[in-house]
Amino acid sequence: MDNTTERFDDFLFVTQDTATMANPLEIKTASPFKDLFPVKQTDLEHVMASMKAKGYDNGHPIILWEGHDLTVIDGHTRLTAAQKLLFARIPVILKKFKDEAEALEYAIESQVNRRNLTDAELLKCLTELDKRKKTGPAKSLASREAKLGKSAEETASILGVSRAKVERLRTVNDHASDEIKDAVKDGKLSLNKAYKATMDARHAEECSDEADPVDTKADRLLALENSYCCALTARTDRELKQYPEIRYSAKELAALRKKIVEKLDAELNRFRGNN
Repeated sequence: MDNTTERFDDFLFVTQDTATMANPLEIKTASPFKDLFPVKQTDLEHVMASMKAKGYDNGHPIILWEGHDLTVIDGHTRLTAAQKLLFARIPVILKKFKDEAEALEYAIESQVNRRNLTDAELLKCLTELDKRKKTGPAKSLASREAKLGKSAEETASILGVSRAKVERLRTVNDHASDEIKDAVKDGKLSLNKAYKATMDARHAEECSDEADPVDTKADRLLALENSYCCALTARTDRELKQYPEIRYSAKELAALRKKIVEKLDAELNRFRGNN
């Protein structure tokens, strides 16, 4: 490996992915990397206390994006601590990324390798990742569903969560109200509760018959029929979209139908009158 070095102002670094030293006051931060995982005061105080007692741990260099104004990709808390403690030099690594999407994936995976991300962090990360997805037009419904499935699997791997959780995150990100999304990002609402609230709202919107009030028995029966059918179709569409690779045997579907019919009969009997 060629370790040819170059000097620019106050920096001395090598042109390969190799650790070297840099002045922390000259290192820059930028969006979206600095926004994904904001520096928490408690974490900062802990890192500063450790640095005061032991110095900077050279085993944890700051990761910078080579050729992009030495922007921090990973290590914002460590950098802030070093700046506040006025360290003259800290270890850094200059890495090459083909584009912002690749750098973003690296930043997220670095965090995932150290800890479990919160729902708020997961939603922020998914939002940024999906902004940079390169998706072309699908030739068929099957290919579109396959592409969605592949995207969910890839994103799940980056975030360190299940594919099902990625689908819930995407549902909230794509369909939830701004109020619900802000509540998740602020840590005030869990993903599961946000997902349920979003799906309930979508179902109510799709199946609402309040815009056309009806009074006769025939009209009410028609409204009930439309509402039940709408709910069934919406649930089937959601299942096919989220799990396009899963199909069931005739025996499994017959058992499911029997249970649904039994439940439907029980619900319809609540409307039964004397005539």
